[in-house]
Amino acid sequence: MSRNQWLLLLTVVVFLFMVDPMYAGPGGAVAKVFFKTWWGKIILGVITIVFLPLIIYIRLIEYRKAKKIKSLLAKLSVKHKEFSWLNLDKEFSNVIRRVYNAWSNEDLSEVKNYMNHWYWQNQQSVFLDQWKRENLKNVSSMKEIKKIRPLYLELSEEPNLEGSRIAIAIDVVVEDYLKDRTTNKIVQGKEGYDLEEYVWFLEYTEGKWLLDDIKEGGLSLEIAKIPNVIPEKIGIVV
Repeated sequence: MSRNQWLLLLTVVVFLFMVDPMYAGPGGAVAKVFFKTWWGKIILGVITIVFLPLIIYIRLIEYRKAKKIKSLLAKLSVKHKEFSWLNLDKEFSNVIRRVYNAWSNEDLSEVKNYMNHWYWQNQQSVFLDQWKRENLKNVSSMKEIKKIRPLYLELSEEPNLEGSRIAIAIDVVVEDYLKDRTTNKIVQGKEGYDLEEYVWFLEYTEGKWLLDDIKEGGLSLEIAKIPNVIPEKIGIVV
């Protein structure tokens, strides 16, 4: 393809993402309704074929980063067993399910022990409480967790590694849409489950991993490229 054709294609893709209505699941992370339609799926398939080399490159970067982090965690778990990836994968899966259930119930007080205070307060007031005031209900349901993979690891020098942070990419089968409570009319989004990708950030606090932020999956490559932070004091070979 010529340079002008590439620019035209990129312009169309950006336009579709800008004009398409957005709706929010946990964290206000957005999913695009257009690509759920028949034409949207056709266009998405074409885009996937055209950008296949780029997609493969992104996945390769993320795969290598995840493999490196898991290797670091394996070494770290010799002294800190709670940091083994098997334990983390199980714990993160639990957090994800609980957060989605609480979000579906429109009451994040159910997961106060799984989020840091600022993030919990922000999510409840900025999204859920605001939608209630607007007579809207966010229907958010997670059917399945397909994959969890680490993208970034930052270890702390504090005792018991307090304050350590990790970013994980998650692939989940979910549906999210907003509807009017009175009429049940969908005002944003569309019914039906789809595979979505998000990036979750968690911080190790008082022996527990607390959700600190959620970003859309499009940022996964950018986050995977950030170098891990492993202080020499920790005593593991990077």
